[in-house]
Amino acid sequence: MLVKIWTDSFIITGEIDTLRDERLTDYIRENKDFIAVTQVKVSDKNEHDLFRTHFLNVSTSHIEIILPAE
Repeated sequence: MLVKIWTDSFIITGEIDTLRDERLTDYIRENKDFIAVTQVKVSDKNEHDLFRTHFLNVSTSHIEIILPAE
């Protein structure tokens, strides 16, 4: 699932592996401390690209907003 994540400093766009028909809310609750995001683009709050990477662990305690990306 392609997602967009806002933290206090960054906007992270990438893919997470969810089970078929699994809700995003359930996925976040099951992965308590960190979620693995692949094919990642990290931007600042003004949406200026900072870097890209194949893998990033994101601390769920820093997530302010997460939603499916379009």
